[in-house]
Amino acid sequence: VLPRPGMLSAIRSTRVARKNVAYAAARAMSTDPEFGSKAFIGQVADKYLKKHGLDAKTLEDPTWPSKHADKVAAAIKDWGMDNNATVFTHWFQPLGANGVRHGMTGQVHNNMMTFASDGQPQFKFSGKELLRGETDGSSYPSGGLRATHTAGGYTVIDATSPIFMRGDTI
Repeated sequence: VLPRPGMLSAIRSTRVARKNVAYAAARAMSTDPEFGSKAFIGQVADKYLKKHGLDAKTLEDPTWPSKHADKVAAAIKDWGMDNNATVFTHWFQPLGANGVRHGMTGQVHNNMMTFASDGQPQFKFSGKELLRGETDGSSYPSGGLRATHTAGGYTVIDATSPIFMRGDTI
């Protein structure tokens, strides 16, 4: 099928318009003072990790969880508190029975706030909480085929993926 007269021109104009929109969006993001501030990498991570004797290069080493989990967790808590984030989550992709991802994700949200013995709120976030989470049966595609307490699983941090913040959740 041959294109009608003027159709190629319209297609070219659409492509140019899309490129211009993409360029404008990229330019706006790069000049936005908050761009990149919601990812715990580079200068953002460096600012908070330095308070705990580390720097952002620590996160480039995939073995950091076994060496620096508590310090990184403390820095992440400080970053979260400065940005009004009080919740952390382990976001994961459960596997089906045949080991294939079905495109769904699950999240387990936990609050960093607890209450001290005197009833006052306090914020805590440990390396153990950062590294490992626990799901329940409702997080899996099988839904309610098993009792929730027997369908649990564990999540482990992917040290190669950047930690990020969305709203009040890290």
